[in-house]
Amino acid sequence: MVMKLRKVLSLVLSLLLMAALPAGVLAEAAPVTLENAVVTPLQFGGNEVLVYYPQPNATDSLGISTTCTAPAFLVFGEGRFDAASADAFAKESGLAAIAAGEGASVCFVNPAEDAWSEADAPIYEMIVGAINDSSTNEVKNGISAGFDFMSGQMKSGIMATAGRIYIYATGAGADFVAAHYIRPVVSSVTYPDGFTMTFDRSATAVTVSGLTDVSGIQKNDLPVISIGNSEEINKALTEACGTVLAADTADYAAQYAALAGKYRRQAGVLLPIHDWAAEGIKEVIAQYTVATSPDNGSAFAGTENHPVGCAIYYAEDLDVKNTKVPLVFCFHGGGNTALYEAQATEWPLIGKANGFMTVSVDLHYPNVTPTELVDLLNQLKAEYAIDETRIYASGFSMGGCKSWDLFEQYPQVFAGLAPMDATNELGQDSYGKPVENMNKDLLTPVFYVGGVESPLPEMPFQAPKCIDRVRYTFDVNKVVTAYEVTPENQAEWANPIWGISGDLTYNVTDRKAFLDSTLEVNLFASEDGKYYTALADATKMSHEVYARNSWAAWDFLSQFSRNADGSISIAEVSYALASDDGSIADNSYNR
Repeated sequence: MVMKLRKVLSLVLSLLLMAALPAGVLAEAAPVTLENAVVTPLQFGGNEVLVYYPQPNATDSLGISTTCTAPAFLVFGEGRFDAASADAFAKESGLAAIAAGEGASVCFVNPAEDAWSEADAPIYEMIVGAINDSSTNEVKNGISAGFDFMSGQMKSGIMATAGRIYIYATGAGADFVAAHYIRPVVSSVTYPDGFTMTFDRSATAVTVSGLTDVSGIQKNDLPVISIGNSEEINKALTEACGTVLAADTADYAAQYAALAGKYRRQAGVLLPIHDWAAEGIKEVIAQYTVATSPDNGSAFAGTENHPVGCAIYYAEDLDVKNTKVPLVFCFHGGGNTALYEAQATEWPLIGKANGFMTVSVDLHYPNVTPTELVDLLNQLKAEYAIDETRIYASGFSMGGCKSWDLFEQYPQVFAGLAPMDATNELGQDSYGKPVENMNKDLLTPVFYVGGVESPLPEMPFQAPKCIDRVRYTFDVNKVVTAYEVTPENQAEWANPIWGISGDLTYNVTDRKAFLDSTLEVNLFASEDGKYYTALADATKMSHEVYARNSWAAWDFLSQFSRNADGSISIAEVSYALASDDGSIADNSYNR
C-alpha cells in the first residue's frame, strides 16, 4: 500500500511539476536587466543556461495563465553566449518576439568549456527536467518557483511545457544537437523512495543551420527546418526525420509559423497545435468578478469577491448574442491551465462542429468553488444567449473532481456532466471537504472516463472509493441493475474494470492519435428504460487527456436537456442504435 501511494505521488508530481530535478544540479544567479528583457543565468553542473525573458510578455499581460502551453526555445550556438550576445541573437532572429507572444523565454545553452564536447551531452535532459509548467507555481521573469513534494523543498525551474521543446542550433551547436538530440529521447527518473519512472523527452521540432555531420542522427518523427545546409545533409535529414523544410536563409518567424510551431507532444506522441482563428473559431480571453463563497479555501478566502479568468470559444459564424446556444464548461487538471485544456480536449473544435460555446475556466483549482462557478455562469448568461436547458461540464483529473462537485452540489443547473480521470472520495469535494446538501435523487446524465493504465484511483478495479462513487451514481440516476460490487469479490467480477458490464456497450477509437487505445463505453438503463449513465474505460491510457474522450462524451451528452422543472428530456440518440447482440456499433473519429 505504501509503495502504491508513492507511485501515485510520483505520477502526480510528474504531471504537476514534470520530473524532479536532482538536488544541487540547478543554481540560479542574479538576473541581468536589459532593454526589453531580463536574463537569468542558471547553472546545471558545468553548463550555464541563460534564460532570456523578453518584455512585454504574454505571461504578464494575457490575463490567464500561459503555463502548460508556453514553449521552451533552446538555442545551441557556435560557442558561448553572454547576456549581450543572447540579446542580440534573440532580437535579430525574431525569437524574442515569438517567445513574448507565446508567454515564453529563450534559453541559451552554453558548453561547459569553450567548445561543445561529449561531456555536454546530458545538458538537454537536465534542462527538460528543470522545465516546470505547474499553474500553481509563482512565475517571475520566466523562472517558476514551487514546492517539490518529493524533496520537501522549494525549487526553481524554467517556466515552459516539456510538450513544446523547440531547438535552434547553428554551426558547431548544430553538429552537437545532431549527434545527441535529433532522435527519440527517453529517460528515467528515480525518486528518493527508489521508485523509477520513464519519460519521453524528445524535442518537438529542431531548426539547424551550418550542419556538417549527420552520422549521429537516429530515426525519429521530428519536424526539422534545415537552413543553408547541403543537399546531402538535407537528404539524410529527410530519410531519418519526419517533415523536413529546407530553406536557403533563416526566417525564424515564418518557419516557426509554417512548421515548428504547429506541433506539441503528449505522452510521446506528436500532435498538431490548434490555430483557433485559422480553424474558424473565435477565442475570447476574459475575466469576471465573482462573489467569494464561504467555502473558498484559496488565497481569496475571506475576500468579498475575486477575479476568475477563462477562455471562451465559439465558431466565428455562430451568433452567440442573439441565438440560444448550448454551453460546455471544461476544467483543467490540477497543474494545468484553461489554454492547455482547450487544446488537449478539443472542446472548442467539438463546439464548432455542433454549434455550442466552450468556456475553459482558468485556475479553477484552487481558486473557484462550485458556487462561484454558478455565479460565473449567471454572468455569462447575461452576456451571451445561452440555452439554459443545455448547459454541460467536463473536466480532467482535478477538473474531473470539479465536475463531480457539480453533480453533487448543483445538478439542477446541468443537462449532463462528463468527469474524466477523477480521484476524489464520495461525499468530499475537490478540496477534500465534506459536501453539504449532497444530491440524492436529481437524475443527472453522466459520461465518466478512466484510464486502464493509470496508477491513480480512477475506476473500481483501482480503488474501493470508486466503487462507492459508481454505486452513488446508480442510486441517483435510478439505474435498474443493482450494483452489488465489493472489493472482496473482485476475483469474481463479471467485468474486470467496473465489476459489471453495461446493458449496452460500444467501442470508440481514434484514427489520428493514440491509435492503440480503445474507449469501451458501458450504458446502464434507468427505471424509465433510458440510458443516463455511461461508464467508459480507455485501454492503453494512463492519467492523460485524450481528445477522443471528449468527442465521445459529447456524442452521449448532446441528447439531453434539463427542463425548468428539473426533469431531463432526451432528443434523438446521437450514437449508433443497438444491434441484435445487445452492443452498439463501434464508432471512430477522424478529426
